[in-house]
Amino acid sequence: MLHLTLRHIATHRSRFALTLLAVVLGVTFVAGSLVLTDTSQKLFEDQFRTATAGVDLTVRDAAAFDSAMGVEVERDPLPAGVVDRVLAVDGVDAVAASAAGQGLLELDGEPLVPAGSSLLSSWSPAPFGAFEIRTGHEPTADGEVVLDVATAETYGIAVGDEITVRADAAETLEVVGLAGFGAEDGLADTTMALVPLPTAQRLLDLGDQVTQVEVVAADGVTPTALQTAVGAELGTGYDVATAQDTVAAGAAAAASKVSMIRVMLLAMAGAALLVGGFLIANTFAIVISQRSRELALLRAAGATARQLRRSVLGEALVVGVVGAVLGTGLGVLAGYGLRGMARGFGIALPDGGLVVTPRTLLVSVGIGVVVTVLSAVGPARKAARVAPVEAMRESGVVPPSRRRTVLGWVAAVVAVAAVGSTLLGADITVVAVGAVAALVALTLLGPVLAPRLARLVGRPLDAAGMTGRLARESAARAPRRTAATTTALAIGLTLITFMTVLGQSVKATTAETYQEVVTADLVIESARSEMLGGLSHDVHHAVEDVPEVGVVSRMRYGHWRDAGATSALTAIDPATLGEVAEVDMVAGSLADLADGGIVLGAQKAAERGLEVGDTLTMTFARTGETDLQVVGLVDDGDAQALATGYLISMDTYAEHFTEDVDASLLVRLADGVDAAAGEEAVAEALAAFPTAEVQDLAAAVAARSGAVDQILGMVTVLLLLAVVIALLGITNTLALSIVERTREIGLLRAIGMSRRQVRWMVRWEAVLVAALAVLVGVALGAGLGAATVRALSGAEPVPVIWPVGRLLLVVAFATAAGLLAGMLPARRASRMDVLSAVAAQ
Repeated sequence: MLHLTLRHIATHRSRFALTLLAVVLGVTFVAGSLVLTDTSQKLFEDQFRTATAGVDLTVRDAAAFDSAMGVEVERDPLPAGVVDRVLAVDGVDAVAASAAGQGLLELDGEPLVPAGSSLLSSWSPAPFGAFEIRTGHEPTADGEVVLDVATAETYGIAVGDEITVRADAAETLEVVGLAGFGAEDGLADTTMALVPLPTAQRLLDLGDQVTQVEVVAADGVTPTALQTAVGAELGTGYDVATAQDTVAAGAAAAASKVSMIRVMLLAMAGAALLVGGFLIANTFAIVISQRSRELALLRAAGATARQLRRSVLGEALVVGVVGAVLGTGLGVLAGYGLRGMARGFGIALPDGGLVVTPRTLLVSVGIGVVVTVLSAVGPARKAARVAPVEAMRESGVVPPSRRRTVLGWVAAVVAVAAVGSTLLGADITVVAVGAVAALVALTLLGPVLAPRLARLVGRPLDAAGMTGRLARESAARAPRRTAATTTALAIGLTLITFMTVLGQSVKATTAETYQEVVTADLVIESARSEMLGGLSHDVHHAVEDVPEVGVVSRMRYGHWRDAGATSALTAIDPATLGEVAEVDMVAGSLADLADGGIVLGAQKAAERGLEVGDTLTMTFARTGETDLQVVGLVDDGDAQALATGYLISMDTYAEHFTEDVDASLLVRLADGVDAAAGEEAVAEALAAFPTAEVQDLAAAVAARSGAVDQILGMVTVLLLLAVVIALLGITNTLALSIVERTREIGLLRAIGMSRRQVRWMVRWEAVLVAALAVLVGVALGAGLGAATVRALSGAEPVPVIWPVGRLLLVVAFATAAGLLAGMLPARRASRMDVLSAVAAQ
């Protein structure tokens, strides 16, 4: 049977070609996703390992946690005396202090603004420093600076040039050298300025303080033992970490930035494999049907049902292994493309060679093989159940089983009930159950509904004449084939429609809420979209001094932890916020924040069972566990406009955070000032702050909507792969059906049908299948999207936005793609020899 299985695949390899391609594409997506995220993790680890090479310990100010949501927490600087205290510990061989922070470069008055960070650090010689001089010499004297090679090459800077470094203070320095970061020319999307320690302390306004101290152990002293000794000397106010721990923590914080894209890519890969599974199952079902006589002869010749089942599963195993291996290989190459796509959508990822781990290879190949074999289980069982005598007969359409139909209707009722329950306040979990039930119902009821839908939706094809009517009847006569092909494409269209409705609704709600709450004339934010904001505190003072400005209100973001989970908070100025925003309070007052405490979003408070007067325990990186009294509850929509459901005052923020950057400045112009003139005056005042971007309220609203469009665009591009696989399913199914209908097509040709008419008959059938998928997919996606919007909206219903234009574009694309998918089978059908086709059995 093994020999027979292999011979059958070799003889009928064209039947499995597109099925193999579906496996390849699905596995490519999985492998590419794993390669991309593994590579990013490894490169981040390499960066931090290079930065700490030769160092055994790092001493910093103590913190309750190192990072949150991919952002390294900022720590208080260390007093200068720490260096001498560490050096006096037995087992310490060498100590080096460093100072680092943000430092923007300016060349000939023009700011150099990279996509990532602008870093300033004191120069540390080996073994403490990760940078090595490639050209010139180290910065040893005041007024000297070394740049990374990548920055110098990008902006055309050479040794001997002068460049301005702007941090808390600004100085013009001479470039005396260019340095590389280990084997690399620099850090991705980052400028690096390296100066002597006194210069760094002066530019960062640190006085004689430093940001960290690095320690090298004496010969024979282990880092762990030295860590214990240094920790005992300094006490609990300091964080003493081994180089290994520092690398792990830094890499984990950086890699968490790509965790979202990892989840997104793997989810889209799952969708592609699900669609591919339908294609594989449909292919094997058709092939088994076409081989019914062959299988009967094998049974009559002595083959057992078990042998036939193993033969079909063996074919699936071969296809799965070959497809998975090819897909894994292509996935490695796809890692480059996915990294480029992620960067195109604004996700910063490090440069470097791709990393392919054994786990990636095993998981990718394993998933491809398992999905393929599982998809063939149903057809294999069907092949084993057919009796020899029954298989010898002319096969007709096998009606769906009654049990399958009943289960399908039950699943449909569950899906409708789950989606409808969102009107009564059901949460997102219920919608997820409804989505799964809808998929089950679609799978089980497809063969029952396909004939009716095909005849109904296909009525417009009557206008095409005989070819259209024959296409409609052909689709209706093969309900299982039509249903499986339709379902595969419908899943992809459901996901695209779902994301479109959800994205546009969130986008519209975000814009509307922000515009309703914020009444400021101007909004100032960083052009680089840093997570914590990125606006220097000097920006606030510069804007306040503009005569055309009446009020400036600041907003800042921070992170805190609660039972291991990380949440974000917003810091506001309660004295000025009311003049630039209309915030509706459910209870309490924003003014009470001036005396400390916290204001919660109404829904956040309800989830925690808190009311005004209660206490919320929060853990901050700098100050640890702290109890804040709830002094007010704010409307959830207004909390969303202010970014989070946790509001504290700027004074409370200063008690718990070292970060001194603003996220937004909300500006109300003075009475009688023209909007355009006021914006121009503010922009002129911010000429010294090139990363500060001034926008009117409409532009700020559009920028927030653009962030949703960015995510939606990336997801849609990824989902198109699932649609492509489904379209391959149409091509494959029609190609196999041509084999099944050889004699029928021959007879049609014999009675006068032209080659052109045969081609259009097959094309119209492809268009009909695509139209059915569009009908089901768009309806299901729109329903689930609306239910999700309702479930996520909380107590106040959020309006569902129906992006008719985009949905019509999806319909047009799917229909045109369906016509394209039918081209190859149509050409094959029209080229049949008439006499041979009529004589076929």
